[in-house]
Amino acid sequence: EAWAGGRFEAASDRFDDILIDHPRDSLALQMGHLLDFYRGDARNLRDRVLRVLPSWSEALPHHHAVLGMLGFGLEETGDYAAAESAGRRACELNPRDAWAHHAVLHVMEMQGRVEDGIRWATTREQHWAPENMMAVHNWWHLMLYHLERDEHAQVLRMYDDKVRGGGSTVLLDLIDASAMLWRLQLRGVEIGAARWTELAEAWAGTVDDGVYAFNDVHGLIAYLGAGREDLAARQMETLHRSAERSNFSNAAMSVQVGLPVARALAAFKDGRYQDCIAHLRGMRTIAHRFGGSHAQRDLLDLTLLEAARRAGDHNLLRALTAERLHARPKSPLALRYLALSKDRAAA
Repeated sequence: EAWAGGRFEAASDRFDDILIDHPRDSLALQMGHLLDFYRGDARNLRDRVLRVLPSWSEALPHHHAVLGMLGFGLEETGDYAAAESAGRRACELNPRDAWAHHAVLHVMEMQGRVEDGIRWATTREQHWAPENMMAVHNWWHLMLYHLERDEHAQVLRMYDDKVRGGGSTVLLDLIDASAMLWRLQLRGVEIGAARWTELAEAWAGTVDDGVYAFNDVHGLIAYLGAGREDLAARQMETLHRSAERSNFSNAAMSVQVGLPVARALAAFKDGRYQDCIAHLRGMRTIAHRFGGSHAQRDLLDLTLLEAARRAGDHNLLRALTAERLHARPKSPLALRYLALSKDRAAA
């Protein structure tokens, strides 16, 4: 009732109360884990699993799932070695544990291990696809690696075949589609109006929902890409309406992150790059408050980088590039931004 009523924190606490008394309640654990993810609570994404871990062992059914959740929590808190170990062990116990597989993909993404990521995904694809609700999201992770290698044609083929081939209206799938097209657009890749139009139409049924700001922002991306000013305006109205519902968790998400990010994306689309920068620069440190993973929220960093480039702010571009190269020292995109910032500084 708390979750359905929009009181995410209350629901999270109640699942935790259940787990304190019944640490092997796997349903309560998974639901609590998902709430931690949706709320961007990285610490509890890890610690909720750690609190019950002593009550589990490999002799018990579903232990692989506990390790998979632990792997994701460890990754989101930056403990990459332990995260990869937990995720790999979970996949050994149950090769079809797509959440554990996804935790390892996150580790490799955060560490810039492109070749390892492609190898991990492709050699295990038969285990996590196609008849799995995580299939599209794991394909999306594989696409991120191809994007990092500038293999844009391959990414578009996968988008058409794997992500939108079935015309899914599942929100998790639509989020991945919006996020990928926006990343391609930032790179100047020709996407074509048809892809944006199809995606905007798939999103349109949710435009007035106002359930979760993270969804609303990704719906807005589709409307902006398709040039659907009518739907974009309605989505902004929905975010404003959500922000006024003080007894719902989504109100704070909308006020603190959803609306500023939406304004930044709209400014970017309009060519108002300095406005985009103004909205995003201070936002990145609190963006976790509207949920998602580090990999998903990287869209904000990428948008800020490209806004700095297009605004001609080479000092900001140089600073942001230095930050990105720490985790991805061989990234072709980051190296291009570095070269550009150096050229402009010299000029």
